[in-house]
Amino acid sequence: MWFTTIRGLLVLGLVTVGTVNNAPAGRLPLTVGLVAVAALGWLAWLIRPDDDHWLIAGSAVVGVGGVLLWVTPNGVAFGFVAAAAVRAARRLRPAYSLMVTMGLAVLFLIACLVTGRDHVLLGAGLGVLAISELAGLARRQADQLREQSQLAQAEQARAEALAQRAQLAREVHDVLAHSLGALSVQLESADALLEHGRAEQARVAIGQAGRLARDGLAETRRAIGVLRGDSVPLSQLVRDLAAAHEDLVTVRVAGEEVLLDPQVSLALYRTVQESLTNVRKYAPGATVTVQLTYEPKQVGMTVTDTGPVRPTGVLATTGGGFGLTGLRERAELLGGTFTAGPSEGRDIGWTVSVRIPL
Repeated sequence: MWFTTIRGLLVLGLVTVGTVNNAPAGRLPLTVGLVAVAALGWLAWLIRPDDDHWLIAGSAVVGVGGVLLWVTPNGVAFGFVAAAAVRAARRLRPAYSLMVTMGLAVLFLIACLVTGRDHVLLGAGLGVLAISELAGLARRQADQLREQSQLAQAEQARAEALAQRAQLAREVHDVLAHSLGALSVQLESADALLEHGRAEQARVAIGQAGRLARDGLAETRRAIGVLRGDSVPLSQLVRDLAAAHEDLVTVRVAGEEVLLDPQVSLALYRTVQESLTNVRKYAPGATVTVQLTYEPKQVGMTVTDTGPVRPTGVLATTGGGFGLTGLRERAELLGGTFTAGPSEGRDIGWTVSVRIPL
């Protein structure tokens, strides 16, 4: 805004100085008076730059003043007329700007006919007005494109912020819901054991709580690392996760392992983590097979357990209902697919499967 104002004042100053210096002998007072009138019209542009009525009035005053100065004669003063046409075309709707420019063209034509000016000057003046109108329209289109680009950038930034918030929400669920929930249970158990004088068992529960707290801190660091773009060694992470479940989880890796995008690694890791949590909830003691498959164009993770079939509705509503939903969102955001349900061809068991393209 300030740049446009300063630029406009600079152009006004240059045209004014040129017009005054080119004033015919004996007509300097008239020239100064008409320049002052044109300057008033220019001032209207600066005071209310977004008001169509002020813009039209200002363009008319600047243009008429420029035509009268040109008649004195003063060729430099035609700069006022061209400036009025450019400003009108840039700031007003095309219909209004054409009306202003056509009005100035008619006034210029009448002035040429009354003063008997050469037809070459008439054609040149009308040509300058036409060029000024086109230049103003081009600037108007450029301004609109710039505004649209700024709006698009703002919308993109907003979408990225929302995506980051959604990702943070998923991380909060996956880290806090698993770690702090289990930690709370262990501490409550330890408190109950102490109330009944079972200090040794309470000590074991407190030790397990400490381990859960350390695991939660490790999960938090891992999540922060992924958000910062750090690579996550997927196969080792899955094996470490399986080791915490004693001998109930078997991890199999098929295909040549490749370094995955951190977001892909985290999505697959969270799939295993959520699946094992659900097994602990609904099928304690069931064995679990984790199959990690690397293919040329995609990577897949399948978690199958031997526990009883759990209806989808149960899993969808337990623990807030965000576990499977979060896994599905992760996979879909990466262009992949997510499925969860009873194992096909078996009377027992539950299978969670994710496929993400590379």
